[in-house]
Amino acid sequence: MKILLKQLSILLVCFYLSACGGSSDDSINIDPIVTDPVITDPVDPEPPVEPEPPVDPEPPVDPIADITIHMIGDSTMTEYDQSRKPQAGWGEQVPMFVSDKATVRNWARGGRSSRSFYYEDGLWNLVKETIKTGDYLIIQFGHNDQKLGDAYEEFGTYAYCSDGTSNGEDCLDTEHSYYQFLKKYVKEARERGAVPILMTPIVRKYFSGASIRNSGLHDLESVNTGELFARGNYPAAMKEVAVLLDVPMVDLTAQTKAIVEKYGDQAATESLYISADSTHPQVLFATLIAKAAMKSLQQQEVLTDYIIEATSFISSPETLQWNDRYVGVANVKTLTLSAFDLSPNAGNLVATAPDGFLLSNAPDSTNWTTILTVPYENGAFTEKMYVQFTPYSEKSFNDSISFFAGGIDLGAVNVSGNGVAVGNGLPAYSRWFTEGGALAALTDGPITAQDANVVNLDTGSVKTFAVNEQDTGVARFRVYGPDLVSKNDDKYLEFAVTAATQTFSIDTISAWMTTSGGSTVQADIQYSFNSDFSNPVSLNEDPISFSKDTMLLTEYNVTIQVLAENKLYIRIYPYNAAGADTTGKYLAVYDVKVSGLSGD
Repeated sequence: MKILLKQLSILLVCFYLSACGGSSDDSINIDPIVTDPVITDPVDPEPPVEPEPPVDPEPPVDPIADITIHMIGDSTMTEYDQSRKPQAGWGEQVPMFVSDKATVRNWARGGRSSRSFYYEDGLWNLVKETIKTGDYLIIQFGHNDQKLGDAYEEFGTYAYCSDGTSNGEDCLDTEHSYYQFLKKYVKEARERGAVPILMTPIVRKYFSGASIRNSGLHDLESVNTGELFARGNYPAAMKEVAVLLDVPMVDLTAQTKAIVEKYGDQAATESLYISADSTHPQVLFATLIAKAAMKSLQQQEVLTDYIIEATSFISSPETLQWNDRYVGVANVKTLTLSAFDLSPNAGNLVATAPDGFLLSNAPDSTNWTTILTVPYENGAFTEKMYVQFTPYSEKSFNDSISFFAGGIDLGAVNVSGNGVAVGNGLPAYSRWFTEGGALAALTDGPITAQDANVVNLDTGSVKTFAVNEQDTGVARFRVYGPDLVSKNDDKYLEFAVTAATQTFSIDTISAWMTTSGGSTVQADIQYSFNSDFSNPVSLNEDPISFSKDTMLLTEYNVTIQVLAENKLYIRIYPYNAAGADTTGKYLAVYDVKVSGLSGD
């Protein structure tokens, strides 16, 4: 109402001035602080105010609007929980380099290609529904676009066109064109008001001498078996889309090539990639990729208001938790520590442990200490550090290990656990095949376990499967020939766990398994208390069957008491129901686990 009265007053004054022959240039007294003009009321004038000297107004400052950075891609970008460390997707590390003015939403999923992500329910359509004007969308696909055989229809693409041409605009078959799907993402993101950003896929660790060969750079020049044309150069196709549609692009293929070649094959195997394969990053590599991606965007003046410098110190896992542990019984966990861009360029990492915890550079060390010094060079390091927790009383321990380099505080890792009296039940487990074909057992609690024993089975190559929607390197064992058409008592995988000073009450035996190379491989699982496996007990009533290349969690709830200092043996027997003449069949096995409570 006040605004309406002001506007009416203006009209009346203007009419009065015009009727009296007033000039249209006559000034009206306007308050410089408010937006609406204020007219001096001639009937009830305000007391005169001494005018202030004019001040040049400051230019308006537009606050940085909060935005969301959406990320879509595959297992090299996705997020992994702590149980999967040191494996990490580089998208997990992007928040390190982004201010709190931006939110990062990582939609990437293991096993997805540019084609499958686009069509899968609950992925691309959900991303689009979530995007708002002003958001950003980072797009990185390529690894799974190269899938072959039965997976081609759902996942496979050619860099440009499936007829072998390298003009992505003229594809007759757009459903298997990487180039065409990238265009779809870009155009549909822009329709939602977002800024699309293209990023080429990170390299695979395929060395030829000191360099990554072309297949590791996603430039596929050879024709796959059963196909007519080579798949082509995926990064080159993405670059052409970026130029055509004027999209910001980061050549992560080139940047990761430089990183991996600088490390070399052996160091890259130890520090950059997980042990199971040459594709998936460890935490350090994921962080270096994220850093390179954000720095490149900053150089292109993209997201400059949101990108920040980040700490160079990384711990995997980020915390160590022992939960309940017997008083006086030591237990060891592992930290993988990484850092880059340190100053000075050479020096010592100094770690200090709190009360109840000790440190060493070897898991079986006889020299545990509260202060551990590790030298480094070239401004960076990746080191494994072992932390021993030995509660000395029935109480809670909760503190941090501190880390310094060159007198600079790098950060801390929280460590915690509880001391409990002997005789109380404690959670305990043993796990095998958690890293590709590695046979070593991982244990937690007052139990011990032997390495997995492969008896009269040929070991195949590690293959990547989706486990809980995360790409995972999985061990495989050949299952074909006349002696494996049914269960063979002389061909099996064996696992053994020993109770320590207390009874181990096992409540669950489980394993992720599938048939690979065909759908005909089956398995049986049995256990025995005897080293010769006499008097075995079967866990499955019917043969365990699988869908080809689909990892299945086979889980049994049991009540098995392993008395102190006794062992339990578990065997998995694979066989091939298709008959003696079939070849190329495997049983794929991941995370064989025995768990329960230890305590009388």
